[in-house]
Amino acid sequence: MPLPNQHQEYVRQRVQSASPVELIRILYEAAVQSVDEAIRALQSGDILKRGRSVTKTIEILSELRIALRYDVQPEYCRTLAGLYSYMQTQLIRAHSEQSESLLLEVSRLLKTLLDGWTGAMENLSAEQEAHEADISVAASASASASASSGQNPYSAEPEGPGHLVRSWQL
Repeated sequence: MPLPNQHQEYVRQRVQSASPVELIRILYEAAVQSVDEAIRALQSGDILKRGRSVTKTIEILSELRIALRYDVQPEYCRTLAGLYSYMQTQLIRAHSEQSESLLLEVSRLLKTLLDGWTGAMENLSAEQEAHEADISVAASASASASASSGQNPYSAEPEGPGHLVRSWQL
């Protein structure tokens, strides 16, 4: 399999197996890469490649805007939507004015967003691991307490010797 097809297959597999949170990171990474390609194309004088890279970045920013969840954090979403619009405008200007400084500005903004998103993902992962550890400790403690009391933890029978009637009986 030629190298481009291997890369496309890798990207396809990564996207298909990614969580929604991971998909946002993939979009940020692709946007950063695309702006960097636009900068290289500007420096080399490849107008067509620069245009394709700018267009790709604009489309990615549109996808990021669509993915915003206004039902969760409306103020945060409005701020991000405004930032995405600003970056799209700067990209259009950068392409039409052949401005490396505007492309670099968008690249810095995207890298900052990517770093922030990656940090949030790491915090979320650490919280989930701590929560899972708490559940595991609680389950172990419950199982050992049930084992030491001689009671089956899966039994539907109530505790104590005075309860001889099962709850499902009339």
